[in-house]
Amino acid sequence: MTATVVERVGRTSVHASVQDDAALCVTALGAELTAYVAGAATVAEFQSWLAADRGPGWQVRRRLAAAAEVVSVFASANQSALAPAWLREMDPTGYVPARVLRQSEADAISVKALLEAAEIWTLTSAVGG
Repeated sequence: MTATVVERVGRTSVHASVQDDAALCVTALGAELTAYVAGAATVAEFQSWLAADRGPGWQVRRRLAAAAEVVSVFASANQSALAPAWLREMDPTGYVPARVLRQSEADAISVKALLEAAEIWTLTSAVGG
């Protein structure tokens, strides 16, 4: 999955893929949470990044691709509705996944850790629920 994020961001024509990632995230997570993880101060700022001719910067594209992968992890576990809550939830060590993603450069190591945590959570939730 991590390779998928890096490959999506590495395309020469990223505008279409970033639009797809943004649309998926807004649908699954809501506009405010999507704007937050992307690094925007407001939904309007986030929308202006997407509307720009060049599209958002590489960090934003990576964060959106990572967030889209998180949504996919939850969808694969048939728990799509829980993705926003998980991103906002503080883990036992004090980390909030949405904040971690927002503050990261969404590099391969960060994305891998985030996706692994999401997978573990969905498996634990399925077993415990």
